[in-house]
Amino acid sequence: MTGLHVLRAGEGPTLLLLHGIGSSATAWSKQFERLEGDFTCIAPDLPGYGDSPDPQGATLDALVTDVADVLQGAAAHVIGVSFGALTTLALARSRPDLVKSMVLSDATLGRATLSWEDRERWLQHREALSQELATRSIERAAEIAGRNAPVSVIEEIATHMRRARPIGYRTVARVIAETDARPWLRAIGVPALILCGDDDRVTGMNVSQVLLEELPDATLRAIADAGHAPHIEQPDRFAEAVRDFIGKLDP
Repeated sequence: MTGLHVLRAGEGPTLLLLHGIGSSATAWSKQFERLEGDFTCIAPDLPGYGDSPDPQGATLDALVTDVADVLQGAAAHVIGVSFGALTTLALARSRPDLVKSMVLSDATLGRATLSWEDRERWLQHREALSQELATRSIERAAEIAGRNAPVSVIEEIATHMRRARPIGYRTVARVIAETDARPWLRAIGVPALILCGDDDRVTGMNVSQVLLEELPDATLRAIADAGHAPHIEQPDRFAEAVRDFIGKLDP
């Protein structure tokens, strides 16, 4: 049994929902409301986030092991936003038996392709931010959301962000800095839906296009009027896309 704190609701085919670097399991609350009538929704706090224990290892493999333990050997449709999408890809790579399909929203593929200097600058920025999540959460949430997002959406993103603890945030930042998922993509044959907010200023549509071109079985759908967190900004459109995609695979 995993030590991760998990939110769980609903009944039906299992959805495993994975949050990003500046978020937590509660960020899936709007999707729980919309999907739990048809699916079993499971959302863990990643290590060092929310009510989960501190990370035991600062590697992507260690995080994937913790996430895999949540499923206890049962396959699921896995949905990840931002770093959650990278974790989803890593899970499908190492444990394809656990992944029926992937929904990859506003993904990052890692930053290992950057120069050493650029990665160090990025890590230093994230290190500083990890210590200031409580005081800078509104500022950072405004950068994550689309430019036309209402104040209520920005405040909601900030609320989930404040559940991240510095050790969890720093661990994920190091993993992102050390990872390049591009070489894995052609070998991941799991059906994939790629979602991206049309006003995502964090990772953007370019990464989603790479996924579309490299994954063997992928489709791409833009979410209108959303930034880097369409599951919160446009929850109805996000849930509709998920339901349509999974409904064709798992009636």
